[in-house]
Amino acid sequence: MTAVPPVVPRVVVVDDNTVVRRAFGVVHEGLDVVASHATVEEYLAAPAPCDVVLLDLRLRGAGGAVGPMQGRPAIRALTDLGRRVCLYTDESRPLVLALCLRSGAHGVAHKSDPPELVTEAVRRVAQGDVVVTPSLVELTEVLDRRAALDLTDRQRDTVAGRARGRSWRDIARSLHITESVAREHYSAACTKLRDFLQGASAADIERALGIGPDDVLGAG
Repeated sequence: MTAVPPVVPRVVVVDDNTVVRRAFGVVHEGLDVVASHATVEEYLAAPAPCDVVLLDLRLRGAGGAVGPMQGRPAIRALTDLGRRVCLYTDESRPLVLALCLRSGAHGVAHKSDPPELVTEAVRRVAQGDVVVTPSLVELTEVLDRRAALDLTDRQRDTVAGRARGRSWRDIARSLHITESVAREHYSAACTKLRDFLQGASAADIERALGIGPDDVLGAG
């Protein structure tokens, strides 16, 4: 039987911005921030148990220098430890975020999102869902049109609705289903996206997206 996640997810914040680290738990009252660190290395040195690691995609060292572990290597290090990772970032380029899902991230939340949306994203990641941004929803549509994801009709309809900014209520009404069922279809589509990105080779992904060999993904 699958364990029921806690009502208030335990979160570790990894962000090089001191203000973000200090204020995140205050602004997002529905989350329990159990620790915060400026680098992934700090957390790995003393990894507090948690349900989600909220990870800034780009971490800077002292004086603005690029830190030794960030991006995909940081995601892999945290998931190897058994942690669920939700990115907390300003990055919006679909292929960059797709690579993060490919590396094991469970979700993406933007720093510009309202606190309630970030809180919801973290809760869903804690529950094992895959959470994607609107830019990745559009990528899901592209891959589905190229027959890479094998979405059902309902999954396709909910993805199309979210890609166009429609509310859950509007989508559910048009499909004659409940909002919770609409969310389930959407979550299943997001999971298929992540599974495809993690299971396919770089060449398969490039082919599905219609780009040239090694244009974006390289050999990673």
